[in-house]
Amino acid sequence: MTLAGQIDIAGPVGKLLHRRPLKNETVMQSFGIDPVSGDIFTLQLMEGGLTLSGESGPVSYDDRNLHGDMCVTRLNRSGAITGYMYLRGFGHGVNLGVENRSGVIRLWTETASVKNSKNEGFGTAVTNFDFRSGTVLDYGSSLHSTPYTPATGALFVTPTIDRSTNELIVRFTINGNQTYFERYDLTQAAAGVFTPLQRLAQPTGLGTFQGYASHSGVLYLLNGEAYSSTNPAPGNTYITALEWATGNVLDRQFITAAPGLEWREPEGITVEVVSGVPYLHFGFACEDTGPRTCTIASFSGAPEVDGVKVLSDWQTIPLASGVTADQNAPKGRLISVSGTTTLQLSGGIKGSFDADAVIGTLPDTLSPSMATRCSVPRNNVGGYCVARAEAGIDRQLRLFGGNSSNVITWAQLDNFSAVWR
Repeated sequence: MTLAGQIDIAGPVGKLLHRRPLKNETVMQSFGIDPVSGDIFTLQLMEGGLTLSGESGPVSYDDRNLHGDMCVTRLNRSGAITGYMYLRGFGHGVNLGVENRSGVIRLWTETASVKNSKNEGFGTAVTNFDFRSGTVLDYGSSLHSTPYTPATGALFVTPTIDRSTNELIVRFTINGNQTYFERYDLTQAAAGVFTPLQRLAQPTGLGTFQGYASHSGVLYLLNGEAYSSTNPAPGNTYITALEWATGNVLDRQFITAAPGLEWREPEGITVEVVSGVPYLHFGFACEDTGPRTCTIASFSGAPEVDGVKVLSDWQTIPLASGVTADQNAPKGRLISVSGTTTLQLSGGIKGSFDADAVIGTLPDTLSPSMATRCSVPRNNVGGYCVARAEAGIDRQLRLFGGNSSNVITWAQLDNFSAVWR
């Protein structure tokens, strides 16, 4: 069964961010997106060794984890860090909601952290507060709203925002093992009035919980664990789509996106609407042994046109030093043809390439998790008229084949069309 507005979680996968570092070196736990600017906000546990205001010396990671101390990082669409906050006594950062109130960013998070049996702090209530870069916010401060607890004894309390209905969604566990989701009118909740509209039980047996998102009558759940000796590639990441009206499972898909990432722990999921098109973004914490980075992949709700779905439209590829555009500047886009995600390039480059060389830097949205390559035309020298272009996992676009006795002076990228993962 498929609902109107349901995002296809079996469809082709695009990308939002690729292996981007955050303010702290720890694992990203969740993320949300400003609906106006498109900026990305992430939550992670605070790293060890920091000394913040009111602290007499460096605090260990174990103590940060115990007390529920977190870091918020703000990134622009290019993946650059543009701000951060520290939260003390809030929780683990399992989910995040982002509001834009007339230009003021308001974040919804868990708070009132208590430790569990593993000495990890998790929230017992939800709150919201202005994003103020460079500041430290403590639980109990007047700068965050009055915490709300959805039920007596609730644990693992986290929020998200459903923009299709202007609702706040709260997840919580009671009686040790009964987990629920509740819907609230967001405007009323922001004013401190919490009246549940619905309570929905979370299905059991889905795997390690890593986040949730809601859009257009569908609740999306992310589950899975990092690569390990007991969970080797392709891993055990799943996304499940539930119908709010009935609680029925609409779809459940094994997620193989971004297979080449190191560590690859699923962390965080949200829905963004751009020009009326919904995107289901889901994140992975990357790098082993660290510092961790974040990668965010996407399912697009855009329709196919003549069998082609555009996942990321044409974007200019910045060129490396010493490389110039040949007639048309190099660009790239990501499309799906018959369900296969494909990287296409266009344009051409000029230079003097007497060795393998970096010719440009790919935007995050085009960067693969496994290198992809294609043969491209080049100037003919001694019968050699083909070179190899390769999009690397480090965002670099490279040209292979030049040497001191066979210098490449130009290459065309128009026929570059290769499977992208």
